Amino acid sequence: MERVNGYLILDNLKVSQKIKRNTSGEILKFFSGGELYFKECPLSVLLSHLFCEQVFRSLNIPVVHFDLAKYQGKTGVVSTSYNPNHYKEIPLKTILDRYYLDVVLKHKHKSYIKNSYNLYNLEDIERALLYFYKNEKNFSEIVSSLMQQITTLFFSQFLSGDNDMHYMNLVILQGENPYVAPYFDFDHSFYLQYFSNRTVVALEKEGHDDKIKRYPIDVLKDMLPLYLDVLKEMLQVLPSKEEVLNSMEKSLGISLHPNLVRHICYDTYLNSINELVISYEKEVLKK
Repeated sequence: MERVNGYLILDNLKVSQKIKRNTSGEILKFFSGGELYFKECPLSVLLSHLFCEQVFRSLNIPVVHFDLAKYQGKTGVVSTSYNPNHYKEIPLKTILDRYYLDVVLKHKHKSYIKNSYNLYNLEDIERALLYFYKNEKNFSEIVSSLMQQITTLFFSQFLSGDNDMHYMNLVILQGENPYVAPYFDFDHSFYLQYFSNRTVVALEKEGHDDKIKRYPIDVLKDMLPLYLDVLKEMLQVLPSKEEVLNSMEKSLGISLHPNLVRHICYDTYLNSINELVISYEKEVLKK
């Protein structure tokens, strides 16, 4: 494929499938030695995808490869498939819904407060996974592995302030050993306004209704008592914004003007999280 001014030109590729999006537009699927997915979006969103990919790879978090692309005059982001082996896909939503209907509603299970589950509530998700895989001989090992992967993905989402954080974006692939699909869908990450002033879509699910929303910073506060060491380890190995941008420029073969990436408030954002950690540790020492 030809690259012009940093963009891959997809015009010569044949569209094999059009996937409607819930909000607007559609995702185009191409096949060119491997499946590629193209979606039209603003430049700020495109660069956020590329920026996040670099950050998540520095944390050894599985993520698909993103690139800038154009198709028939439309500008967007193109990504590799999160399921190149075509394993059976099971969204976390399916597992949670089944547990909710079979156990919570039917038996009024007391493990759920007010008959609800929260997307970031790892205990509730573990119960649902144990129920879903209960007939597998090694169900305990399967669930343990999946929970480790899901926990890592949760932290990456909260750490980045991803405003497309919902459980349809957490997909389990039923390979020889079930595993969570690489990170494949996020928008506007590391935007300071999403971190401090805006809620995150479907961050919580209460009463089986996507209405309650919380700030990522509040969720991180809730999780610190259990996962402080994990968060501190992530913060220590994260690259600087300059290092991330250098990697992006090398990959794209162009220089990025500061105005193109000023919306990515990465350093300020991480400083806020570090301040949260320091404040929490001081409170713990007081007690």
